[in-house]
Amino acid sequence: MVDDGMVDPHVEDSLRAMQSEVNSGLQERAEFPSIAQLDWVDYIEDTAVALAGEMEEDGEDLTLGADVFATRDGEEELVAELRSQAAWCDERRRQADALAADARGLRDRYVRAAAGITTEYQDGGELLRAATSEFRQHVAKEMDGGGVPEADAARAEAIEAAARAGQGVGARFTDMFVGLAERLRRRALDYGAGDEVLVEALTRRAAEVEELCADPEALVARMLPSSSWRLWRAVNSHARPQGSITATPL
Repeated sequence: MVDDGMVDPHVEDSLRAMQSEVNSGLQERAEFPSIAQLDWVDYIEDTAVALAGEMEEDGEDLTLGADVFATRDGEEELVAELRSQAAWCDERRRQADALAADARGLRDRYVRAAAGITTEYQDGGELLRAATSEFRQHVAKEMDGGGVPEADAARAEAIEAAARAGQGVGARFTDMFVGLAERLRRRALDYGAGDEVLVEALTRRAAEVEELCADPEALVARMLPSSSWRLWRAVNSHARPQGSITATPL
C-alpha cells in the first residue's frame, strides 16, 4: 500500500520551475506572443491539469488505505505514513491547480495581445513585426538548428543571406506561420459569446494572418526591409560572437 516513490522531489521541483516561468510571463509587458509561447502555455496547462488529476486520485487511494488500516491494531506507523503521503499528494494537487489557473491567465494575456486588445504599441504593424521575428527564428533553425543572435555580426549576416536566397524559404515559413490563424480561431471558439469583442478581434486577426501568408514571396519582400529587421541588423552589424578575443591596441 505504501509507495516508497510517491513523494518525489522531482515533481515538486518541476512544479516550482513551471510556476516560476509562468509568473515571469505574467509580469512581463504584454506583447504579441510567438507561436512557441502559445504552444508552451498550452503544454503547461495540460501538464498541470493531468498532474492535478493524478495527485487527486492517488491521494484518495492513500486516504482510503489509511482509513482501512486505522481499524486494525498495530498499524499506527503504516497509517501515519499513508496519511503523510496523502497530504503530500493533496499539496501537489493544490499547486498543480494553481499552476493551471495561472497558465490560463497567461494564455488569456497572450491571446488578447495577439488580438491587438492589450498590445502597448498598436500602430498597425504589430502583426508584421511578429511575423518578422518568427521568420528570423525560422531561417536560423533551417540553417543549423540554432537561434537568432543578439550580438553576432557574422551569424546575423548568414541569416540574412539565407533569408534573401529564396529557394522556397518564404513558402516553408508561411506553412508554419499560418498555424497562428488556426490557434487564434480555436481560442475564439473557447471564448464564445462570453467576450464578443475579443472573439471579433481574434477572428479578424486570424484572417489577417491568412492574408499575410497567402503570398510568401511578397511577405518576405515586406519583412526584409522592415524597420524591425533593419534594427536587428543594425544591432548586430558591429557585434562580435560571444567569447571572441580581440587584442587591445597599445
